[in-house]
Amino acid sequence: MAERWYTIGSFTFPASWVAIIASFILTYVFLYFWSRKTSDWYSDGVFYFLLIWKLSVLVVDFQMVIKHPITILYFHGGMVGYWLGIMTVLFYIFFKKTAGTSYLVFAWISTVAFYELVAHLLGADFLVAVTQFVINGGVTLFLLKKIKGSDRDTWAVQLVVVFTLLQLFFHSMYGDAVFTTVTWTYLLVMIYLIFFYVRRKHNE
Repeated sequence: MAERWYTIGSFTFPASWVAIIASFILTYVFLYFWSRKTSDWYSDGVFYFLLIWKLSVLVVDFQMVIKHPITILYFHGGMVGYWLGIMTVLFYIFFKKTAGTSYLVFAWISTVAFYELVAHLLGADFLVAVTQFVINGGVTLFLLKKIKGSDRDTWAVQLVVVFTLLQLFFHSMYGDAVFTTVTWTYLLVMIYLIFFYVRRKHNE
């Protein structure tokens, strides 16, 4: 699926940015009404991601920022900043006491489901958007039902593996390269959540 670009005044940005920001907002609103505590650390994580991604231009092109400080308002750290932002959030979650693996997984699956929906809508792939969202939504609702039980974390970590493999399958169906920045992110977070779960179980 080819990347679409949008322009507002002199500012040009890709559709993927819109999808990312929209997924953050939609997930936060959803979590806010479902679990206020979860929405609190989720919003913190989003803030740290955006902050590091934006300020990473200092690392990527320090000389340009020194010569033209105003450019920090218009530029970001690109892929380097993106991955630095992701790693910052993962470290933040690692050291912050959250409600449990199941809540992390639920927040992540919701973010991915909304991201995929908005990304396909922006690409005018309406049938794909609805179909994938229904399937992803079904997995999310199933998780929401299961995290009420005592074995919720076990269910959650199993579902995030199935969910991630589903996203790889969807991307391969659409003719996209299976391993892209998006899918590598999915795989990285899946591995991290498994590690988080194992660490929690070991410390119990």
